[in-house]
Amino acid sequence: MTTESSATPRRSSLAPGVRVVVRAAGLTVLAGALLAGAAAVAHGAEPAAAAAVGAGLVALVVSFGTFSLHVVASAMPAASLLVALVTYATQLAIVLLVFLAITRGGAFSGDLARGWLAASMVVATLVWTTAHLVLTARERVPYFDLPTGGES
Repeated sequence: MTTESSATPRRSSLAPGVRVVVRAAGLTVLAGALLAGAAAVAHGAEPAAAAAVGAGLVALVVSFGTFSLHVVASAMPAASLLVALVTYATQLAIVLLVFLAITRGGAFSGDLARGWLAASMVVATLVWTTAHLVLTARERVPYFDLPTGGES
């Protein structure tokens, strides 16, 4: 015989996938803020703005892509792989096109600012990937649904 636990599990109002996206985005923005602060101390306002824009761009694009993938995966699990591949390719294209528009335009004219822009995008991508992998691995989400009608 077993007894039921009197402790109620703490449930978040966010779905597990959304919770992971929000936390990973927060860590990415924090890394971008640290890079922007370092750029401001080392080189001034323009490199700091470039670092903030680069990290913000990465955080925005990957957060939206991952969130949309979670929505599709919850509605149509069979389409998850196709949507994941299309989302990944779209994210790469968006980040590359915005990076080219910024560097070829007059937004950040100095080589130093462009270097901070590129560095912050690389660091933000690494932070996002690491945070997303670690948080997803720690999230307690079952890999499959149990059959109805008891244990087997």
